[in-house]
Order: sequence, then C-alpha cells, then structure tokens
Amino acid sequence: MNFKYVVAIVPPEAVKSLEARLRRIGVGGGTLTKVKGFGEYKNFYTPDLLSDHTRVEIFTEELKVEPLLDALLEIGRSDIAGSGVVAVIPVDRFLHLRTGTEVLPVPST
Repeated sequence: MNFKYVVAIVPPEAVKSLEARLRRIGVGGGTLTKVKGFGEYKNFYTPDLLSDHTRVEIFTEELKVEPLLDALLEIGRSDIAGSGVVAVIPVDRFLHLRTGTEVLPVPST
C-alpha cells in the first residue's frame, strides 16, 4: 500500500464544511494554511492581484484518495474562476521526525 500527498487550494469559505466532511470520511489529519496567490484568475480589485485562499495538505493511503477527492471537489467546486486546484502526488517515503521510523499505512478493514 502506498501513501499519497494531496494538496488543494480552496476558497476560505469552504474550510468549515470541508473539515466536517474530512472527519466523516475518516481523514486522520492534515494541514490548513492561509495563502494568497493567483493562477488563471487575477483579482483586479486588489493592488497586488492576489486572492485569499486556504491550502489543504493531507498525507493519506492510496485507497482513501478517491473519497478525499470527492469531498474536495464537492465542497470546493464553484462557477467562479480562480476557485482552486487539487493535486495528488506520490510519496516515496514517509517517516516520523521524532523517532526516524518509517510510517506504514494502516490496513483497511
């Protein structure tokens, strides 16, 4: 079983619903960070063209990626340009800094 790194940029107003949904589907942890940026959409109403977003970073077992993507797409989907993106990246190794031990995925039941 392999780990994946899922990183998404979502609108700040999606965070509360997303956190509740991630708990319901059994996501054991993640990192949420306030970020500013632009991609295809530039915010012409601000002097620096940047929009506020939230970056969501989650390491998860490969089997949990699809439910996680479903949650991100359902909650973050919008007709508004610049709503965000999501990427799934393979993880070669995953270790605890405290002990140096390699983390093994929890077997699914």
